[in-house]
Amino acid sequence: MKFDLAFEEQVLARSLRDVAYLKRAARICDVHHFGTKHHAWIWKQMREVWDAYREPCTPRMLVARAKREFGDPEDRAPYIQLAAKLVKKKPRSAAASLDEMSRFVRFVNAQLALEKSAKALEDEKLDTVYETMRTVSQRDLKPREYTRVRWIEEFEERQAERKRRKEHPEDYTSIATGFKRLDRVIGGVQLGELALVLGTTGRGKSVFLNNIAYHAMKTGYKVAYFGFEMPARQIAMRQDARWLKIAYKKFKEYEFAPSELRDIDRRLKRMRTKWQGRFEIFSMPVRSADINAVRAALDDAYSEDRFRAQLLIFDSADHLLPVGKSESFRLDQANVYWACKGLAEEEGYAVWSSTQAGKEYANRTATAESASESYDKGRISDLMVSLNEPKKHSRATKVVDDDGDDEEPEDAMSPATKGRYLEMHLAKYRDGESRLTIPLDAEFEKMLIQEAGADEPEAPA
Repeated sequence: MKFDLAFEEQVLARSLRDVAYLKRAARICDVHHFGTKHHAWIWKQMREVWDAYREPCTPRMLVARAKREFGDPEDRAPYIQLAAKLVKKKPRSAAASLDEMSRFVRFVNAQLALEKSAKALEDEKLDTVYETMRTVSQRDLKPREYTRVRWIEEFEERQAERKRRKEHPEDYTSIATGFKRLDRVIGGVQLGELALVLGTTGRGKSVFLNNIAYHAMKTGYKVAYFGFEMPARQIAMRQDARWLKIAYKKFKEYEFAPSELRDIDRRLKRMRTKWQGRFEIFSMPVRSADINAVRAALDDAYSEDRFRAQLLIFDSADHLLPVGKSESFRLDQANVYWACKGLAEEEGYAVWSSTQAGKEYANRTATAESASESYDKGRISDLMVSLNEPKKHSRATKVVDDDGDDEEPEDAMSPATKGRYLEMHLAKYRDGESRLTIPLDAEFEKMLIQEAGADEPEAPA
């Protein structure tokens, strides 16, 4: 990577557009990292606005500040011209990635330290040389990123924050799963959290994630679905079946009755505007992508469509490659899930992923220690549920779901069928109760998994 003015402009342009990126940049980047006074001035204004208001600096703010600071129009012109250039520039994801920006900051810090040390060495100021090199090696080359809490001094602030969260939950993003008993316990998955659904082959993990995505969209959130073992068109077709409650096979073979085609057309016309811009699907070849490929895809979606998801779904992160190699496959898998957790925390996403359970759990309840290949997954995640199927439990079921989409009840298109009984086990919840078992009804042909009705008998222990 060449750290020149073009790269600096990529960093500035990206910071004007992406709040999560600016938040990270503000922690590690300073004025002296930019090569010209004009670039440094733009960054200074952005930092001041962010530090004061926790908001990105707008082009209008930059122009107003330039007018205040530079009375002469000729002096002011280069700053306004640069601001206009940055507003029009489309950042390239790789060139302005956070990892590259961190390297850029380290590069500049090292360069400045070497220049200062060389000057001090010429002047025979050895103490200055050693102090400069010590400082840059201990601090600048390894930027410290941590959260610090002054415990007793900030107690009242935490109480005020907790009170506000209690009184105004709508101000805090918590993405419900759509499974009411589960949501009552966990309160939904929050931004920065990693949740896993665990199960053996055929237990419905992908269908479960389809339903998580559907409920999030239904409640107004934007969802990015990453398929690492299934083509994007197949994922989209599964979501078509889930939305319309028509058998997946009918979409696959295009076998619709005329009345079904009319119903599909009517619903599409009524719901197109409501659902527009809420769901994007990405597929990547098996064992070809790592977390940086995911970041790049999200960058592209934002640059091209201004699509910024709150919920990411990985099906399945087991198929992601680690960034760098470890001594064993188990450690590689742990690195992948640490990277998923890091993405959630750094960029402010809620993340769901499926993960495989060991085959020995085909006939017994999978727990947090049941993840195949790497038990570290359970330790890394904030929440883990498993899907299980008791040996002796099957019943006819009718799945009814009120989507709140101002249409007639959709079960008109979902006649009673021979359903499949599952149990969802809350294997781990970092912030509260776990070991809860919730009965589920599944209708896999229509990509449906729902909590069993209140009138259904409790599942056997």
